[in-house]
Amino acid sequence: MNSALLRLYPARFRRAFGDEIAESYREATEGAGPLARLRETADVAAHALRMRLGLGSAYPGGRLFATTAPFALAAAASYAAFNLIGSVGDWYVMRGVGTPDRVSALFTFMNGCYLLTLIGAVVALAGRYLPGVLCAAAGTAGISASFLYPVWIVPSDLRWELVGFLLAPVLIAILPLACPPDLRPARRVRGPAGMLALVVWALLLVGAVVVIDPLGLGLMIPWRFGVPTVAALALVGHKAFAQIRTTAQLAVAAAPFMVTLYFSGFVQRDELLTLLGVLAVSAVALRLRRGNDSNTVNPA
Repeated sequence: MNSALLRLYPARFRRAFGDEIAESYREATEGAGPLARLRETADVAAHALRMRLGLGSAYPGGRLFATTAPFALAAAASYAAFNLIGSVGDWYVMRGVGTPDRVSALFTFMNGCYLLTLIGAVVALAGRYLPGVLCAAAGTAGISASFLYPVWIVPSDLRWELVGFLLAPVLIAILPLACPPDLRPARRVRGPAGMLALVVWALLLVGAVVVIDPLGLGLMIPWRFGVPTVAALALVGHKAFAQIRTTAQLAVAAAPFMVTLYFSGFVQRDELLTLLGVLAVSAVALRLRRGNDSNTVNPA
């Protein structure tokens, strides 16, 4: 094993488990091809980085990210579906009206990225975790990149106000990568047929909302965002909600949705403060419930 690769680990961890890691790496790569070696090296490097950052399953940070990951994926899926619904709805209403080829190509690219994000997040929630998360992250990165040109031609005093708009979806989409591998959500859909059916269901849901409300009247009552959010949370499942046991876990699970709501334009700063107040009350209620449960289990 390359000594530089081993030195990626913290010194204390390396002294305790360095020989074991090197032996496991040797066994995994013995007789393997270049691609397998590259994959194993990437796994070791990622594990070392998690140890450096305290994001392993033995650390509170790792367990916190494990709790947040499904909700970040649900927020990414909701945001992508919401924008895809709006884009397809605009096309549905304005079809037949000529648009410049450059604008048409840009919107086609953006729609492809929204679609990639949506499918990736759904696939990750269904159990094909790493490929799904990588697709969702690539899709959101492409979306933000596609906005760089129209954003950069706005007045200079407004550019930096839009940095959050560009970065927030990407950060939410890549956040699940911080989840330790042994704490990732269990596979809920098995077999390619089931996965395909789930993806088709997600796309049909988007299409149904467009057909029902092509003019975007639902923006007055944000069901264009609400329907995908409810569907994504249903896909998250009861087990993910049951893992929220602390105030910190509740806060980080809610954060992706609050950020997404803000950058979708459905809540303003004052309304965001109201949501934070509701979150604080929920956190207090959760704490009191945990205290009552502890008293019930361990009576004085």
